[in-house]
Amino acid sequence: MEKGKLVRWNADKGFGFIKPDSTANKDIFIHISILKHMARKPVVGDQINYFSEIQSDGKVKAIKANIEGVAVISTRKSNSAHHRQDNKKSTSGMLIPLLVILALGIFGFQKYKEMTATPVLTNQDIEQMEWQPAVQNSNPITNQPTFRCEAGKIHCSQMRSCDEATFYINNCPGTEMDGDRDGIPCESQWCSRY
Repeated sequence: MEKGKLVRWNADKGFGFIKPDSTANKDIFIHISILKHMARKPVVGDQINYFSEIQSDGKVKAIKANIEGVAVISTRKSNSAHHRQDNKKSTSGMLIPLLVILALGIFGFQKYKEMTATPVLTNQDIEQMEWQPAVQNSNPITNQPTFRCEAGKIHCSQMRSCDEATFYINNCPGTEMDGDRDGIPCESQWCSRY
């Protein structure tokens, strides 16, 4: 980093010249754009700290500079304000998808509750139901399944086992599972003799 004194300044046009502390060098051109971070504009006589660069036309120009003893304006303030604004944008951009996910979750939970809820039966519902007593297992050691007559179950295709079919032909009226009337139901599906 080099040092020099600001010897000329054109405030209207925003440029001037620095006389380097080393006397061998020519005056260095400086533009206001590289001093925008300073708390005040430069004035003739200011001590300038700078880095220089030789331009294609052979002239020397200050490319980074500050005014000695003058405060530097923090660019963090403007950056943090910009960052807060970006955060607000990104937060609002995420808010809508989060609300949609929340609404779908609530909707799904309500549907789940409806599907798993135990229905409340009125007296009229109970009177309309066809009740058949379950057949009690006479021999609890055999672990026989308990069956009961259900309305509309009269064909072999509606049975789940030979035991169920046998129960139905012996206990439930109107079954159509013993075509040859030999007492063995569903011979081709459940109760084959082979």
